[in-house]
Amino acid sequence: MAEIQTKEIENEEAPGATIHEQAEAKVMPFAFKRPDVALPDGRKLHVKLAGTDSCRASVQVLNKGGENNLHFHPNMDLIYMVLKGRVAFYGPGDKLVGEFGVHEGVMLPEYTRYWFKSVGDEEAHLLQIAGYPRGAKASKRIPVAPQKLAGDGIWIGMSEEELKVRKDNIKY
Repeated sequence: MAEIQTKEIENEEAPGATIHEQAEAKVMPFAFKRPDVALPDGRKLHVKLAGTDSCRASVQVLNKGGENNLHFHPNMDLIYMVLKGRVAFYGPGDKLVGEFGVHEGVMLPEYTRYWFKSVGDEEAHLLQIAGYPRGAKASKRIPVAPQKLAGDGIWIGMSEEELKVRKDNIKY
């Protein structure tokens, strides 16, 4: 059986470290605990869990709606799974894509136009897993329709660059 070669890479922080050692140094455990933040009806709370330069995981907390506008991402595939409550996803013309309960969800390829909201009176928790081209640094969000509500949600754990992109892209 051939021996697998471990590639050495250039790394200023750890000269001579293998590509595996460099990756393993970035392993990051995480957990979600709902922040103690008051969330007005119709708003959402977005909590980043972890991410790299090609993927990100976060939880969105939706309070009685948590609506957003019809939009799409030209550089990001998305997977959503409901952790608590119920969430309805819609496409163009407010066509229902699906209503999902706990441990159910939907995969949305890049360029898919969509919006979503919680349904019912219970707060909903929605896991979002995003994949985008390596080095993208931040997702692109292109609005297709005006916002349903004035203002924006609350964002926790996002970098300054991610917050800037969010602010620049939220308006219609």
